[in-house]
Amino acid sequence: MDNTVKITSVHVVAALIAGYLSSLFTLGQIPGLGANDVLAAAIGLGILYLVGQLCDNLFGKQEGFSKWLMSGVVPFAFIWFVFWTILINYSGILY
Repeated sequence: MDNTVKITSVHVVAALIAGYLSSLFTLGQIPGLGANDVLAAAIGLGILYLVGQLCDNLFGKQEGFSKWLMSGVVPFAFIWFVFWTILINYSGILY
């Protein structure tokens, strides 16, 4: 399997986790912290950075900026924002 597919798959799984954690922070489900959108966004960006470093260590550095952007950042951002939004809008059903 190509490294691009592996990197994208890792980023998609991490984005689902980041979306879930971000929704918990946005809705104030973490005791003592309250609802905090800024912290939720920081959590997602932190996870993106950590997953990027993990993929660099596991699969080697990407050759160019566009390959790094299209195989890691774009799939992560899209899945993260969409999943975060879905969980916030349907919070009455899920939490």
